[in-house]
Amino acid sequence: MLQKIITVLFISGNPMEFFSLSKILNTNEEEISNLLPEIKNYLNQGGLDLLITNKEISIVTKSENADVIENFWKEELNSELTQASLQVLTLVAYLKNPTRSDISFIRGVQSSQSIRTLAIRGLITREGERCVLTGEALKYLGITKLEELPDFENINKELNEKLKFASQID
Repeated sequence: MLQKIITVLFISGNPMEFFSLSKILNTNEEEISNLLPEIKNYLNQGGLDLLITNKEISIVTKSENADVIENFWKEELNSELTQASLQVLTLVAYLKNPTRSDISFIRGVQSSQSIRTLAIRGLITREGERCVLTGEALKYLGITKLEELPDFENINKELNEKLKFASQID
């Protein structure tokens, strides 16, 4: 159960309520709470920590690694966008305000890191669960409105049909 809890917290990328975590793992909140010291110890061995509030839990980096994290973000912000980040930016543009789960579904991989990178660079904002393209992103893409993207209408329709089909399967 310990590894399952860590896995769900990791792929979430955001704090999770104990209730939601217990529902996903088909267990109870007490079992999760009882494992917290062991999870914290396990994560500490790898440079991570567990942030626990009254209702939520999340995986975070250890504060003593702040200099490494700062160096990482400086490099990340000064470098070109990765292919993953470009894919996410493209999906945000063509889907018009998709959720993080929409993006991850279309890409077939967890996309939290790319979303976070784009938000830090000011290319997208998060409005609740929705990812929204900023004016800065339009400049980056060399357009003034989304409809100027190549084959916008067809690609938007195709992506939304994939999402609609996926929601019918669930």
